Amino acid sequence: MFSNLSIKERQYILKEFPELSPNLIKRYEKTFIRYDTDNDGYLDVEDLKGMMMVRGVPWTHSAIVRLIKDADEDGDGKLSFREFLITQRKNVEWARRVLCALPEIDVGRVGVKGAKKYFEAKQPLPPQANHKNNMSY
Repeated sequence: MFSNLSIKERQYILKEFPELSPNLIKRYEKTFIRYDTDNDGYLDVEDLKGMMMVRGVPWTHSAIVRLIKDADEDGDGKLSFREFLITQRKNVEWARRVLCALPEIDVGRVGVKGAKKYFEAKQPLPPQANHKNNMSY
């Protein structure tokens, strides 16, 4: 996991996922560990079903299989932590597209933090590293 990596390995992950802050990656790591029920270092369909149920957004079996397939670079049918980060990157990109599509924002309704996210979403993303690198942790 991220916390157990060498400084060089952490820097590699941060370079590969520039849109995810170190603190956000650590939060994702805690989530990953929490739902890796058999402690094998991977999230499988059952782990992800449990995660979605706890979070109040139950997904169908086929939707979870598609989620895994979209990020499963080694084709083993489960997500390593790095592959899990790929799914989170896609979530960040989706949220950014939604915010960017808004023509304006009501600060009175969303607050200063919501407005900050809106304006940050309008900023260009940093150049991304090669996402197809097969280095996994």
